[in-house]
Amino acid sequence: MTTPFPLLRLPRLALIPVFQRMEIIEAIAFSLISRKTHNLSKSLCKTISSHYIDLEMDINGLRMRIAVTNGSPLALYFYPDDPKTVGVFYRKRKLQWKNVGLSPKQSMERVFDITKCPSLNKLVVNGKTDYDVFSVLDVVPKVSELKIYPNCRNAFSSSITSFEPSFLNREEFQRVWMSNVDCLCIYDDDLSSVQFNLNDLLASNAVSLELSEVPMSLRDLNRFFSCWLNKTSNHRLEHLSVNTFKDINEDVLLDGLGATRFTENRTREFRSTNMFPKFTEFTGGFDVRRIDGKLAAITFGHTFWTTYINFDVRA
Repeated sequence: MTTPFPLLRLPRLALIPVFQRMEIIEAIAFSLISRKTHNLSKSLCKTISSHYIDLEMDINGLRMRIAVTNGSPLALYFYPDDPKTVGVFYRKRKLQWKNVGLSPKQSMERVFDITKCPSLNKLVVNGKTDYDVFSVLDVVPKVSELKIYPNCRNAFSSSITSFEPSFLNREEFQRVWMSNVDCLCIYDDDLSSVQFNLNDLLASNAVSLELSEVPMSLRDLNRFFSCWLNKTSNHRLEHLSVNTFKDINEDVLLDGLGATRFTENRTREFRSTNMFPKFTEFTGGFDVRRIDGKLAAITFGHTFWTTYINFDVRA
């Protein structure tokens, strides 16, 4: 029988070289044991850091992928049907840790502390989930990319309900819509349950917006472009993408914008940047210029039965 080594009884100076030699999987596992081990790991693991952390939530659970700065990537799995266990995948090995009673939110907080990651690179909410997105947003100050797929029941509320839109009410929608997210993607949701309108689009805080199957009239898009030209919309926005199953009336969309149709040179320039991997057919576009001289492009493309309208601000 092996006697456990009394690590926590060592003086602090003796603990420092121990933590300096820990791999990330050891440091995270140690930090999840207790509040004391977490504080020690947080203060003494000076050599561990991460490039980014991705998080995905769906009906199967919550997955956290950690890209380590110097070392192998690490993945943690939290399962709603087995809250006493944390799944681990590291260096092609599958492991299991005993959960000492921490919630996924508490575990994530400790992981962010140990890896010194200032933000979440990507958060994907895919279908029904037993986890609360807001608990994740409360952990990190910033999310670079937030993707929301349809039927995200319970994802934005801890209460149980049989109602199944992505957002249970307008307040929840606005909390996500106005959160500190660089890229916000909402897929296959008409947002009718939250009365989405032009004012929401104008008030967005995102740098990049992708709205798939979120109905937007051409007149509303025209008003949005007009507000951008007059500097009365989201000043951070650099990219907007919407799609429609209908034919586009360019006269309605571009009315009053002073748009200039692309020349052949501009068309070749846009094709060469590979900005539109979704398009099977690029059908051209127009330049528009803001009152301060800033240039943007409104472009069109088709893929199968869908037409995309893209708006890109030039650097």
